Amino acid sequence: MKSEELKINSSLPKGGRGFSLPLKGGGRVLLFIILLLLAPCTSYSKEKKEKAPKQEKLSTLQKNAKTALKNQSGQDAARNALLGALNRPELNNKQRANIHYLAALLEESLNGVENRKAYLKQAYDTARFFNKLRDMHDQLRLCDSIDYLPDAKGRVRPRMQKKTLALRLKHRRNIYGGGKFYLSKRKYAEAYPFFDLYSTRLEGLQDDTLLYQAELWATLSAFLSENWAGTVKHSDAAISHTDSVTAAILQEYKIRSYAKLGNDSAWVEALRQGVQDYPQHDYFFVQLADWYHGHRSFDEERSLADDLIARTGGKAIHYYAKSKSYLAEDEYEDCIAYADSTIALKNDFADAYYNKGIAYLNMAVIVQETSCKDVKDPQYAEDRQRAQELFRQARPCMEMVRKLQPDRQDRWASPLYRIYLNLNLGDEFNEIDKLLNSKR
Repeated sequence: MKSEELKINSSLPKGGRGFSLPLKGGGRVLLFIILLLLAPCTSYSKEKKEKAPKQEKLSTLQKNAKTALKNQSGQDAARNALLGALNRPELNNKQRANIHYLAALLEESLNGVENRKAYLKQAYDTARFFNKLRDMHDQLRLCDSIDYLPDAKGRVRPRMQKKTLALRLKHRRNIYGGGKFYLSKRKYAEAYPFFDLYSTRLEGLQDDTLLYQAELWATLSAFLSENWAGTVKHSDAAISHTDSVTAAILQEYKIRSYAKLGNDSAWVEALRQGVQDYPQHDYFFVQLADWYHGHRSFDEERSLADDLIARTGGKAIHYYAKSKSYLAEDEYEDCIAYADSTIALKNDFADAYYNKGIAYLNMAVIVQETSCKDVKDPQYAEDRQRAQELFRQARPCMEMVRKLQPDRQDRWASPLYRIYLNLNLGDEFNEIDKLLNSKR
């Protein structure tokens, strides 16, 4: 009997060389076993596709939310499910706005849970009571932001504004209470959002006696929690409805906030406004005068001082600013004159003594450097006497600086060293020399 063959690779192109496996005797049994072994490999190579969880319809989520509102339970889960649906691409703006409004109602419901506990004199969470109202307002804000988006034709037709406004007004007084609650605990960062919310101008709201008080607390809470943008946001409204002393402090807070925000132009403008509106509040003058000085705008610095002297009768810091500006321009006589005016008003003004002492010392050095060098010339003795007199005038000034600022050796030690050396004061010179060497 001729051997039987199982043709393999029979699909090879015509003319190609095939491969045949002769099967004799138990060959067919062997082939059957091989095919059984190969079969599982084929089935395992196919991955099973897992079925994605079925997405709940928006109508179902809305129904669940309304059930939670009715039963006063399950609000957290219903809210989370609703908000989780916001990323569905098929939703339109109307549906998204409705989601946020329903979420706001659920937050209100959670506030109501704590409110009922308080009414029944049960233990309740005060922070949660107020925070749920804050969260409600966050959802209302998101609702309005979507509701006011233009449609495909560019038209703005808000639908939800009456409902969101009514919900805000319903709990307005408790929003203010939330701010005061956190303020009493000195939790300024937590207090700010409530006062910020209360300060929002609402349509149709008139004669709200707490509005500007909320602006004041919002400014203070923001500043004390280093919320610089929040401070700037509310300061002007608070300033416009408070007494001049408090207003000056709030203006200072605003200026410090601009500095932290790095807004230099607004900072300078607010300083100028502060000087104009609150001339007795020295912070504004000092900061602005220093800014002029740092920019070497000495005429503006002196003009500012003259304006304040005319308006206030003159304070020590006003005359000191002029003394300082003249010293920077090497106008020593004028520097000394305004230093004396400063000291006449404030006899422990160390910086004024320093300006005066340095002015005399610089004048003495100039005389030394330009003096006659011929010891036989009568001018030599005259120049030397003039320099010695200037060193003597500098001495009490720098010694007063040392007395008033004993820890500021960097200011008075080197000048006194030079003064004592030129006046040939042995004991004083040795003491200063030893002090300077001990610091090296």
